[in-house]
Order: sequence, then structure tokens, then C-alpha cells
Amino acid sequence: MPKHKRWVLLANWMDRTLLRNDVALELARRVMAWAPRGKFVEVYLNGVHQGNYYLCEHIKVDKNRVNIDELEDDLTDSGYIFELDTYFDEVNKFRSQYYSLPYMFKDPDEVNYAQFSFIQNYVNNMEASIYDNTRFVSREYTQYLDIDTFIDWWLVHELTGNEEPKHPKSSYMNKNTGGKLKMGPVWDFDWGTFMPLNKWTILNRSEQGLNRFYDRLFQDAQFKARAKERWNSLEPGFREIPAYIESEAARIKGSESMNHKMWPCNTQDVIGYIVNQDEHMTFEQAVSRMKTAYEDKLNWMDQQIGNW
Repeated sequence: MPKHKRWVLLANWMDRTLLRNDVALELARRVMAWAPRGKFVEVYLNGVHQGNYYLCEHIKVDKNRVNIDELEDDLTDSGYIFELDTYFDEVNKFRSQYYSLPYMFKDPDEVNYAQFSFIQNYVNNMEASIYDNTRFVSREYTQYLDIDTFIDWWLVHELTGNEEPKHPKSSYMNKNTGGKLKMGPVWDFDWGTFMPLNKWTILNRSEQGLNRFYDRLFQDAQFKARAKERWNSLEPGFREIPAYIESEAARIKGSESMNHKMWPCNTQDVIGYIVNQDEHMTFEQAVSRMKTAYEDKLNWMDQQIGNW
């Protein structure tokens, strides 16, 4: 992985397979311009073994990460990364006018008034072009959104069954100088993903968050047709993921065994309920369940999208 100052160590504690984040990011890397790269590592602190962790790239503006321009003080239309998250705990943040989505400036996290106003106006105009029926029918929103990135991000979240967008949480967008708003990168797949449940995670669930936003976009027949085109183009690559699951599971098997003895996956005791419903399975059982759930969801989506 290219050098950088910012890195993340993920414990994956609540994930019996340890694989959810890695597999989801591998799926995204095959689809999107960039997704965080990572490797499983053994962590030692002061000579004491701390177990299995996932060393991965932080979401930052960089030529080897989110490759957009670095913001300078005298510019407004430049490079930005936003996180949409209900924690809403950054200094520079706003809620969008029409869908009340919580936008937070992540990189850079410090912006001046002109830069803040520029992005807030851009986002509100974009949402207005989707919310207003006349503007939506004319497809004015395509002037603001990079359609393929919004579709690809959606595909990754549907295939993995990630419900974070409904809050939303851990959802990112970025914009470059003179460019349109892009969806991504992706992040955070250890909670409630790869479950044996064949239903839409985002579509037809318009109660809140980005689900409402996407439900509206899919009312545009041309957007939906483009999503089908992207699916047909990317679907052969999606079929390679089960083999990746098997290979990574085999590679970390010994490490997982030691890690599980050090850090038992007891989510029910710690947070009150079973998160992924595989916590009391063996590693082999949990991995098999994960792979089967993914294959079933893939086949289900192929059938559903084929009928569009």
C-alpha cells in the first residue's frame, strides 16, 4: 500500500468471521475508483500480543487515496470529502434543506465561510433538483451528481446488506474542482452485514436517511436503466467474491483461533444483543454462512434487476 501518515487499526471484535470489512472493501475496490486497502496483522504492544487487527487506509485526500484537489484558502470550488452521519459531531456541519441529511466536512475539516456557503448552496440546489417534481422530471439533478458513482456505491451496500445509509451513518461523498458530487468512498461493514436475508437494503425503504434519497432517484427510468447496465457489466466480478472469502478465511484461520480466545465475540453480554447472529458459531460455520448469504443475495439481485 502506498505510504501515508494516516492509518487505521480495526479490531473487528463484533464480527465472528473477522472478514466483513475486508470483503466489503475488496468488493468496493473492484467497483469504485478507490476504496481503502487493508491487510490483516498481528498487533504487539510493548512485546505483548494483542491479537488480530485490520490495518487499513484512512479516508483522506491524497493522490493515492481520494484523488481530488487539496483545498486552498482562496478557493471555494475545490476538493472536499463529506461524511453523512447522525452523530453530527464535527465542527463544520449542516443539515441539507430538503432531505435533512447531516453533512460534515471531513477533509478538510476546517473551512472558511465562503467555502462552507459554497458547498451548502451546492448541496441544497442538488437536493432541490431531486425534490421538486418539475426539476426532477427534467433530470436537472444530473448536472450535480456523478450518476455512476451513486449507482456503484448503492450496489456495494445492497450486496453486503449494509443498513448504515438509512440513519445515515458512515456514508461519504466527495467533490473535486469543477466536478459533480460523487458518492463514496465506502466504510464500516462490521454490523449486520452479509446476513441471510433477500430483500432490498435501501430501495423501497424510504423511511429515513439516504434511503429516501435513493428511492427518489430510482423513480427516474433513465437512472434505473443505467443501474441495470452497471449491474450487467459488474456482475461477473461480483461472482468472484466467494472465492476471495474462502482464500482470506483460510489465510487467517490460525490467527482467528488465537484472537477468539483473547477477545471472545460476546456482543450479547456487552451491548445486550447478538449483532450478526453468528457470534456463537465456529469460525468455519460463520464463514460458510457469510459466503452463502452473499451468494444468495447476489442471485436474488440478479433476478430482481433482470426483471426491470
